[in-house]
Amino acid sequence: MSKKFYVILTTIALTMSLLMTFTLAGCGSNQSTYPEGPKVRTITIGSELSNNSNGYAGTIHNGTETSLSFQVGGRVVQKNISIGDQVVAGQILGSLNSSDTANQVTTANAGVSSAQSTYELAKTNAERYRQLYAQDAVSKIQLDQMEQSLQVATAQLEQAQANLNISKNQYGYTILVAPSSGIITSTNFEPGQMVSAGQTVGTLAVGRELEAVIALAEQEMEHVYIGMPARITFWALPNTRVDGVIKEISPVPDSVARTYTVKVSLTNPPDTVQLGMTVNCVLLSQKDSIITVPLTSLIKGENNTSQVFVVRDNKAVLVTIKTSQFSDNSVIVTDGLSKGDVVITAGTQQIKDGETVRL
Repeated sequence: MSKKFYVILTTIALTMSLLMTFTLAGCGSNQSTYPEGPKVRTITIGSELSNNSNGYAGTIHNGTETSLSFQVGGRVVQKNISIGDQVVAGQILGSLNSSDTANQVTTANAGVSSAQSTYELAKTNAERYRQLYAQDAVSKIQLDQMEQSLQVATAQLEQAQANLNISKNQYGYTILVAPSSGIITSTNFEPGQMVSAGQTVGTLAVGRELEAVIALAEQEMEHVYIGMPARITFWALPNTRVDGVIKEISPVPDSVARTYTVKVSLTNPPDTVQLGMTVNCVLLSQKDSIITVPLTSLIKGENNTSQVFVVRDNKAVLVTIKTSQFSDNSVIVTDGLSKGDVVITAGTQQIKDGETVRL
C-alpha cells in the first residue's frame, strides 16, 4: 500500500509541475503578444496655410521685365541677341529692312527744301511790300496779300519739318535698342520674319529683383494678402530655402486656367538662384484663426457634426469641430482646434476614443 501511495503522489507531483510549466509559458506568451496601440499618421496644426500641403509650384521671374518690340512693322534683317545675353542700355538688339523708311526720309528732306525756298521768297516779298507801303507805293490790300503768303509759307515749312522728323523717327524705329541694362530672358523673332508694330519680340529682365510666380485657385484667394510670408524651395537646389513675401495679387483670373497669379518677392536670394528655375512655394499664415486639416481626418459625428481625433498623452481623443470652406483636399476649421494640436489624418475608422496610439 505504501508503494502504491508513493506512486500516486509522484504522479500528482509531475502533473502539477507540468501544469505550472504550461501556465508560466502561457503567461509569458501573453506578455510578448500583448497588442500595442495602432500606429497613426498625424499632422501638427501650425502656421502653414495651403490647401495643397506640399505648396504651390511656380517659376522664378524678375521683378522688372520689359517687353521688347519694334515701333514700326517690317521684315527682320538682323538679330543680335540670344536668351541669357547681358545687354547694356542703347545696345542694338536687332533691325528691320529700312529701305522704305530711308526713301521716306529722302522725300521729306526734299519737301523741307522746297518749303524753305517758298518761305524765303514769301519773307522777302513781305519785307519789300512793308517798305513800299510805308512809302505809299502799294495799297494795304497788296501788303495784306504778301503777309498772308508769308504765313502760308511759314506753315508749310513747319509741316515739312514735322514730316521730316516723323520720317527720321520711323527710320530710327527700324532699329531695336535696349531701353536699359539687363538680361534677355526670351526672344521670338528671327531674320526674315515679318513683325508688326508693337509686336513683342523679346523680354528684358532689368536688375536683379527675383520673385516666385505661382497660381492660386479661386477658393484659395480669400486667405492670401499682400505682405503674407512664404517659404521658397528649389527643385534644382535641394539644400536652399529662401524666405519671401507676397508683393502682388492679380485682381482677375487667367482667362483659360481660371487661376489667379500671385507674385512672391524673394528676400536675399543666393547667387545660385537663376531666372526660370522651378520652385515650391508654401504660404505661411500669420493669423492663428486660420486652421486647415486634411479631409481624411474628418469623422462624421452625431447630428451631422464633424469630429477629428487629437492625440493627447498618447491617446486618441475625439474632438468636435466647426468647419467652413472645403477644398479638394482639406477643410478650414473655425472652432475646436488650436495651434499645436496633433491631429490624426489616416486610419481613423479603426481607432476608438481614448485608445492608446503610436506616432
